[in-house]
Amino acid sequence: MGRKSVDLSEEAYSRLKDVKTSRESLSETIMRISSDAQPRRNSIRRVCFVLWGYSFAIWLYVIAYQLSNNGDVYDPLAWWLPIRMDYLGEAAFVLSLIFALFAALQPFSQQSKGA
Repeated sequence: MGRKSVDLSEEAYSRLKDVKTSRESLSETIMRISSDAQPRRNSIRRVCFVLWGYSFAIWLYVIAYQLSNNGDVYDPLAWWLPIRMDYLGEAAFVLSLIFALFAALQPFSQQSKGA
């Protein structure tokens, strides 16, 4: 494996030294930091897609319920839960949009070229 020279500002170098442990080199520190960021981004993206799927499914359920019950949107979700079906549908629709936008704005992970 070859070596490269990199110019760092004083602030960047001091931050890198603060993160570095006593047993690792600066190269190992950079490798550790750069590998830690990718799984976190991927997990945030996966969670957003799962939450989008659930909220979209709830929205579709509310639409199907309203169509099958002659458009009676004022029915409560359950007799013990005072949330109306139309409020649940609106909230699920808004949440599905928010989660879809948040997942779309997360950067894609880039596969390492050496693996």
